[in-house]
Amino acid sequence: MCKGDETMEMRTTYTAVPVATLASGVEVRIPVHEVRGRAGDGPTLGVTACFHGDEQVGTEILYRLLLAVDPAQLRGRLLVVPVANPLAYEAISRHTPLDMQNLNRVFPGGGEGFFTHQLAEVIVTHVLSKLDYYVDFHAGGVTLPTVDYVFIHNAEDLARVFGSPVLFRPREGYGYPGSASTYTVGRGVPTVTVELGGGPGDQTVFVQRGVAGVLNIMRKIGMIPGEPAPAPRQTVLRTLLTMRPRAGGFLVPEVTALNAEVPKGTVLGRTLSPYSFEELEVFRAPFEPSVTVEVLVRPCRINPGDYGYMIGDLSTAEA
Repeated sequence: MCKGDETMEMRTTYTAVPVATLASGVEVRIPVHEVRGRAGDGPTLGVTACFHGDEQVGTEILYRLLLAVDPAQLRGRLLVVPVANPLAYEAISRHTPLDMQNLNRVFPGGGEGFFTHQLAEVIVTHVLSKLDYYVDFHAGGVTLPTVDYVFIHNAEDLARVFGSPVLFRPREGYGYPGSASTYTVGRGVPTVTVELGGGPGDQTVFVQRGVAGVLNIMRKIGMIPGEPAPAPRQTVLRTLLTMRPRAGGFLVPEVTALNAEVPKGTVLGRTLSPYSFEELEVFRAPFEPSVTVEVLVRPCRINPGDYGYMIGDLSTAEA
């Protein structure tokens, strides 16, 4: 056991919650870390990551978070799930390899459904149904895009205090049916969904921001002492467009900065044939002006329908 593991063991109670046994005889379990505060009563905050197995930066954020939380200073209880979908995590896949279902589209799940539905039901029973507050981490994936924004669901004060420069307020009726956040919002649990990091670059700055953001939320709801750090200047988007390629090939990005304001028509990237180098598709900024929320940071292979760019419309944004 390494020194970091010893420190973690002293701070948390770890439970591997059974889900199912595979045909290989291997049992799939959900990791749940529980920190009970010794500073008095308080709320239960749940923090999850890796519903999609290729969004692995969230797992490190939660590891660093557990190291940063001192039970002696904590009021209430912290429930942390660093890998919500172990099979997808192992395969570095957005979907569960066993049934190719998207875990974050099947909540609250059900024991009679696909394995992924059974997995969702276990997460609801052992984590989501026990929460007073909820933070869910997502990312751009390991191999392709990098992303940076926070959803405003039913707890704008907590979404803002997380500290990201860009937030997204969905229009009424917008959402992802079957997501964990949709489930907790439906139960009236104040919920924050964070899209942060991913891609092939160094994730250090995203990990640091993720830990700081959750600690800020914990200060806001009285779980740890102190005042939340001031948020940066924030823009709230009302329109956010996902741009997916129609042509596969070799994508060469031209705009790689997140939260960059660019004029309509700016070339964001070009898809070329990796064989003839013929230009197959050009991504252009769709709004006047546009802001980059998800980008591709280096040349890469891309297929039709992959996540390409997410671009916000600054003309309809709230300052």
